Amino acid sequence: MALFGRRKTKQLSDDELLELDEDEATAVRPEPAEGEPGVDRDWVRAEDGPYDITEWPEVDSGIDLGALRLPSVKGMSLRLDIEQNSGRVIGATLGFGASQAQVQVFAAPRSEGIWDELRAEIARGLVDSGGAAEAVDGRMGKELRARMPGRAPDGRVAYQPARFVGIDGPRWFLRVVIGGPAASDDNQARGVLAFVRRIVVSRGDEPRPPREVLTLTPPKGFAEAVAKEAEARREQQDQARRAAAADAVRKAPSAGGSSDATAVAGVGLTAGGGEDAPTGGGAPATPQPEPTDAPKAPRNPDFT
Repeated sequence: MALFGRRKTKQLSDDELLELDEDEATAVRPEPAEGEPGVDRDWVRAEDGPYDITEWPEVDSGIDLGALRLPSVKGMSLRLDIEQNSGRVIGATLGFGASQAQVQVFAAPRSEGIWDELRAEIARGLVDSGGAAEAVDGRMGKELRARMPGRAPDGRVAYQPARFVGIDGPRWFLRVVIGGPAASDDNQARGVLAFVRRIVVSRGDEPRPPREVLTLTPPKGFAEAVAKEAEARREQQDQARRAAAADAVRKAPSAGGSSDATAVAGVGLTAGGGEDAPTGGGAPATPQPEPTDAPKAPRNPDFT
């Protein structure tokens, strides 16, 4: 059982009180009640999280992705999900051992939540695609336990369990899709949900249509790390192509019918398509497409 103190109110100094306008209220993170949310007592979003930035404005640690502030947990991996056409960062996939959790935040109406409506749509989409979904009472309200259809390496249809958790906040909606052991094992999911409850959402004040995904901001150094990874990947691809080309030249017959691998390989090293290219009986090499590092869009069957 997690131990927490009773609800407390932040005490302001005399100077801080004097600095406040009469119409302003100081928003502070509420202290949760005793017990574990959803287990020992009901989960209350505003008290137990995930929080709006107005409810926890003093948060200054973790991973700042702009619209999302994520806790930094030892051993956790982070992958940013990028929309293919626009290049926008539209989600983050977190790794917790063998389990994963994709988090995305969307705009929502001011007056009402959208999880009840979306939950039904997601369930219908899964069933129509050959999967299955069931709405159950989870630790953070209603959630979907799903079986998502896919393809096994041998081509057969395979099903993967998934847990969809939705949280309605002030003008935002946070969607969490949990995969791996935590998708079906409540004990495994316990730690993932504890992480989710510590997320802080900073929606911004811009008017946005409901269901619009909020763009995330990569953390410092991310672009440089991606560029280095892409360069290393290109170098590996180039090395593989050069090795394949050299191997093909060694195995190709010479113009005079000789199969001397050494002689043929020597010709191939200077045959870059210019004047020194061999004109014997060997077939010209098939041009290879240039490598690309264009980001692939994450698989997202629920929002388009």
